[in-house]
Amino acid sequence: MADKIATREAYGKALVALADKYPFVVLDADLSQATKTCLFAKEHPDRFFDCGIAEGNMMSVAAG
Repeated sequence: MADKIATREAYGKALVALADKYPFVVLDADLSQATKTCLFAKEHPDRFFDCGIAEGNMMSVAAG
């Protein structure tokens, strides 16, 4: 049986694991430590965008 880890940590690790196969970007609203997207940012800084505490603006960035 696998060791249990927090959902947030599993999410961050999954982003890193999938990043080599899929060319996605990650948008963050100043929560990279809490959501563990910091793990992705460390491995792929060119594909990580911290939009700050501006979730509405982040949605506009995501829409293009």
